[in-house]
Amino acid sequence: MEFLGTLLGDLDTTGAQDLILALFKYLSEFDIKEINFDYLGQLLTMVAPVWNPIWAAVNQWLENWFGF
Repeated sequence: MEFLGTLLGDLDTTGAQDLILALFKYLSEFDIKEINFDYLGQLLTMVAPVWNPIWAAVNQWLENWFGF
């Protein structure tokens, strides 16, 4: 265990700290109103033939096992 303590004690975490601070700064300045959701309807229409049968199977499984 002494080796692990020595190894972890010698780690330089300034890069990780800078990354965390940059992430928090980005999130604090993020404005959700700037996101463009115009493509979402077309995307949902495109994936519906694949997603709907999967979701129907999940719903059937939930109904059979849990009575949902």
